Amino acid sequence: MFGKKVTTRHLKRERAMVDEEPRAFLSVKLILAQDIDRATMNLKGYRRRYQAILWVCRGDEYITDIALGLPNPCWNCISHFPVGIYEPYFLHVEVYRIGSKSDPGTSNGIVLVGKTRIPVPKLDHKICGSYVLVKPTYDAASGSGCIAEGQVVLGMETRRL
Repeated sequence: MFGKKVTTRHLKRERAMVDEEPRAFLSVKLILAQDIDRATMNLKGYRRRYQAILWVCRGDEYITDIALGLPNPCWNCISHFPVGIYEPYFLHVEVYRIGSKSDPGTSNGIVLVGKTRIPVPKLDHKICGSYVLVKPTYDAASGSGCIAEGQVVLGMETRRL
């Protein structure tokens, strides 16, 4: 390894450092989504139902309760996720419209409104803000694409366990 002798003891020490990594948790307060649908899509916009899914690691998702309304469904919910303090982590947020009868191509009535990926703050830091949601689209010319579809407003704080 380029002039550096690596011993079994050295490898065991590195492995022990990773195993003993101090743990932290991310506390997230999802407040609301803004401007996620056009009001002209449906005259009964106030009856639209939305749900958000948040996660840092797949398999440890938090699913919000259903929020009603247009254009700014409000959740005001808090969730917690375990994170390490050495790796870069990202909070993933996806917002779905539930029970949609007007969207073509969905057999279950669940439609992705938009999603975002936000860097988790450093240990013992807080961040609050509005984050743009993007929606994947299909563009025949390029074969892919995405469009901005509103924002989510949330706050995050990372703390040591």
